[in-house]
Amino acid sequence: MTTDWTDKIVIVTGGGGGMGKDAARRFAEAGAKAFIFGRTLASLEEAAALSANIVPVVCDVADTSSVAAAMETVLESGAPHTLVHTAGINTPDRFMAHEDESRIAGEETWRKMMDINVLGVVNMMQAVTKPMAENGGGRIVVVTSTAGHGFDSFAGIPYTAGKWAVHGLLFTARPQLAAHGIVVSEYAPGEANTPLVANRPVQPPPEHKAAMIQSEDCGESLFYIASQAHSVAMIQLPVYQPFGGMPPEIALPWLPGLEITKKEA
Repeated sequence: MTTDWTDKIVIVTGGGGGMGKDAARRFAEAGAKAFIFGRTLASLEEAAALSANIVPVVCDVADTSSVAAAMETVLESGAPHTLVHTAGINTPDRFMAHEDESRIAGEETWRKMMDINVLGVVNMMQAVTKPMAENGGGRIVVVTSTAGHGFDSFAGIPYTAGKWAVHGLLFTARPQLAAHGIVVSEYAPGEANTPLVANRPVQPPPEHKAAMIQSEDCGESLFYIASQAHSVAMIQLPVYQPFGGMPPEIALPWLPGLEITKKEA
């Protein structure tokens, strides 16, 4: 297990907020130089204010030219030791069929979900593979979701489809990249209180959010995974959420209002 991150270069995508921000802070505290990638400079600068070891870099992971430019900035300091990929989105329209047509996922949503949540992973993994391999190896940790391992209908169909795709990508890429000294790991949290929650069509009440996995918990988990010498596949769940499906009818903190059809009066 790696305990000294001094002078190691870490890239954290989605580093302007949520679990990416907390992961970057954790690596910086351990001595790493953490480059945080994100699309909004203001949020990146806010995260960078947490530590002199955090460097903001504007980057859209869905755009290969943007990724290439961001990587040039990183490589000026040296080859990355670790990539922690947290960047991802979700949208309020997340159904295939619903009596409320605004909840049906449209073409733009499907394209954004695939471009950012799937191809964004591909773009970043491809961008770091060569410099890592030439430097003797490295580590890649990608955030997926329990939605990519089971059935979590509140996450939505486009999001779930993307996370299943990324899970398959990591499963297949792991031995290929291991041959180049790169360890690939996966972090699959269940319900987490991150900025993605704001895009839910029905907002959880405060007591539900308090019972979720918190973004700082995610940051600690990502740091732990990246610190291992071996590949790690971690599923993390809040205590109330069963793995592989929607919970049964239970009291709070479960979320009401996610019915696909109207409740009987």
